Amino acid sequence: MIRFDDQVGKHGFYTSRYVEAPDTAVAETIALDLIRAELNGIVLNDRSDPPVMFVKEIEETEAFGNRLVPGRGFTWFEEET
Repeated sequence: MIRFDDQVGKHGFYTSRYVEAPDTAVAETIALDLIRAELNGIVLNDRSDPPVMFVKEIEETEAFGNRLVPGRGFTWFEEET
C-alpha cells in the first residue's frame, strides 16, 4: 500500500537499477536493497502484509566509468482488486 495524492491503495511498479556486482545473485540483492531504501517511508503495508518484490531480468552491461549511473524512480500502476 502506498499513498498517491492523499489516496491509499495497492500499486505495483517497474524500475531499473544499475549496480556493480561479482555475479547475478549479488546484483539482485544490491538492486533490491536500493529499491527498499527508496521505498522506505512511502510503503504503508502492515508487517503482516509486506510488499512483494522480485527481479524480472538481469542483464550484464559495460561499466559506466565516471558517468552518472541511470536508474532512479518508479513507473507505478494500480493493482486490480
